[in-house]
Amino acid sequence: MRPQTDGMTLQIDDTPALLTPAQTLTGWRRELCVELLGDSQARVFLRAVEAPSMKATELRRAVLFHRVGAGFADLAGCVAAAREPLEALARSAVRETPSKDNLFAAVTYDRAAWDRATAVFDDWQRRPHPVPTRQV
Repeated sequence: MRPQTDGMTLQIDDTPALLTPAQTLTGWRRELCVELLGDSQARVFLRAVEAPSMKATELRRAVLFHRVGAGFADLAGCVAAAREPLEALARSAVRETPSKDNLFAAVTYDRAAWDRATAVFDDWQRRPHPVPTRQV
């Protein structure tokens, strides 16, 4: 699917990151990622990974990640719930050229905004889901 622009700050790439039952049993996981593009822009997407991502490696690419459960299905709804902290995060991000003093992080960002966003991601996953009713 093609990415959709949500406001002017957040691009939501709703391409599903599906896992097979075999992948789930062998340690694969899904991560909700926020790529900080600069100029108050961010791309939000899901990805499937075989091993846990490494924070330093991802920061070089200006990607923040948070593990989500196997049942996570509504990226657009989750992003809507976390809009305020995600927009604050995108506005705060500054891409930097690695230097002798800072070899690993290619981006600086508001850590408190990221912490607020991940708290919303966790709450979103734990929210009660409507139970389908049978019609007789």
